[in-house]
Amino acid sequence: MSNIQIMSTMFFKSIILVYLCVGFSKGVVYDYFTGKPVSEEQLNTYEDLGVTDTCTIDIKPCDENERSRVDGSCNNLNSPARGTYFSPLVRVLPPIYHNGYLARKSVSGKELPLPRKVRVDLLKQGTSNHPIFNHNVPGFFAFLVNDVGSIHDVQNMLGPTNYCCVKEHMNDYKCTPNLIPDDDPVHRYSGIKCMNSTRPLTYQDYNCTKEPIPAPIKEATSQFDISQIYNLKNKGDKAVRSFHKGQLAVEEEDGKLFPPNGPRSSCPNNVGNETRCFKNYINALMSIYLFTIWFVRNHNYIASRLAEVNPCWDDDMLFGAARDINIAYSQQLHLYEWMVALQGRDNLIKAGIITEDGGFRDLYNKNNYPRVTLEYDFVARWFHLFQASTAKLYDKHGKHINDFPIANVTFRMGLLAKDNNMEYFSQSMFRAPCSNADGSIEADLANRGAPGVQISLDVTAGDVNKGRNLGIRPYVDYAKHFLGLNITSFEDLAELIPNDKLLILQDLYEDVRDIDLIAGLWVTKKMEGGHIPLLLAKFLNDNILRSIKSDRHWYERPNRPYAFNEAQLAEIRKVTLASLMCTVGDGVIEVPKQAFLNISPENPLVSCSEIPNINYSAWKDPSCNSYNKACQY
Repeated sequence: MSNIQIMSTMFFKSIILVYLCVGFSKGVVYDYFTGKPVSEEQLNTYEDLGVTDTCTIDIKPCDENERSRVDGSCNNLNSPARGTYFSPLVRVLPPIYHNGYLARKSVSGKELPLPRKVRVDLLKQGTSNHPIFNHNVPGFFAFLVNDVGSIHDVQNMLGPTNYCCVKEHMNDYKCTPNLIPDDDPVHRYSGIKCMNSTRPLTYQDYNCTKEPIPAPIKEATSQFDISQIYNLKNKGDKAVRSFHKGQLAVEEEDGKLFPPNGPRSSCPNNVGNETRCFKNYINALMSIYLFTIWFVRNHNYIASRLAEVNPCWDDDMLFGAARDINIAYSQQLHLYEWMVALQGRDNLIKAGIITEDGGFRDLYNKNNYPRVTLEYDFVARWFHLFQASTAKLYDKHGKHINDFPIANVTFRMGLLAKDNNMEYFSQSMFRAPCSNADGSIEADLANRGAPGVQISLDVTAGDVNKGRNLGIRPYVDYAKHFLGLNITSFEDLAELIPNDKLLILQDLYEDVRDIDLIAGLWVTKKMEGGHIPLLLAKFLNDNILRSIKSDRHWYERPNRPYAFNEAQLAEIRKVTLASLMCTVGDGVIEVPKQAFLNISPENPLVSCSEIPNINYSAWKDPSCNSYNKACQY
């Protein structure tokens, strides 16, 4: 290379550096992985690798009085990049791998039992109805987890990297094939010997770090801020707003409002004339479709009500306030209804997850950075045990229309936009029980988790495999960390696991220290006063407390920017899943007051007119009495 070429290259890089580090926005370029400002040397390295856009974020100066940003930046004023869209997960315990980044082996050095074998022995195939919970319980949590995690690994496995069971690709770096035992009760006759599975993508794969310990990527903000509504794929709110009266963009089809349509290629299972597919939101599972549609509609309902009481508010003011309320709405459902249903009110008060009096609380500590634990993202897979395989479709009057395999809606959002399917599927969420998590798994989840995309997929066996690929430590390590139990033998597990399941674990694993975390959670006894294992509750509670303590914009804080006043928080406390479904659900004219629970004599259907909802006059701005006055929120 000539001196002139070298000088030209250096000049070009210097121009890029100036633009990125200062730019027209006067922002600072931060490293996603470290959360620190990028040095000139590191920026040059990223530029040479062509990953500047992937590994860095340009953050405009923070304003301590501004609303929360959709990309998660500036939540912590001392470390503005912490908690942003691509900032990394944190681990509860250090990872455990074999020979670098390979799945761990047993403590003796032997191979662990095949994931499919673990599933078949511990979870019998069959259907069972939960006596208490309906489809909304696993459905809402699937939506919620996507707020702070991502499904990139699932999309990768079902999409571009779908060849890991082809013999010549089984040893590819990207592949971790889920092999099937020769004596498998289903596939010994089918000829299927493998289910596709891929290695989780890491920041190392993206060249965003050279650290030796693999760090799986996260494609969401670290705060519970329904970023899957406002900032999916880091596109920002400009991609989803209509810029009219604070509304999100929607389209009408057959008298129903849906998020804008996108490429049909994002929904490969669409058939016939099912052309609708989300443009800016996740195209994956039926329950995520429904809650996405509901929360998009809810934002617009909130914005329209705010516009009625505050006619002087402009689009930005209406959008920001509606987003604040919509986020608070989701968290009120999360903590005070969903988690209460699963763990019991008294247990959650004792754990510090909810307040006893319903007032303000401020646990924020600026020394805590917004972070999500990898283990939280992983143990969410336990709720596959609650996933029923059939949606029982009803009309708004409760007349049974049909049964539909839920797996057949995967990557098929267009089905909901046809005929009255939005009404029928919405009704199915509260009129039918979910699965019972009683040691069984429904057949579709065990064998055909993604029909039309994969020949055969055991979702729960995939969970075991995924845990090993993520470096998740064994069950006993987390029992010690969260419960203080020092388990050195199978006999030590007697207080946690029923004897019949303990005997199966002894047959599967040669050492108690080999038990996979998710396998142990499958068979752990339920907590006192709740309906999930205590160890699972510890993972959930640990992560939500991290969020409450690190989120400067947490909705219960009285001192945050644009904080709710006492009357407004009292209105937020009224919201329930029932009020959400009555407000934006198709054909929902009656609903059980506790919409996560099955209809019963104790929880009967009531008219939506009996369901409390927010009185938006609590947000009335006195300055809007005159259009000539400046508007303030």
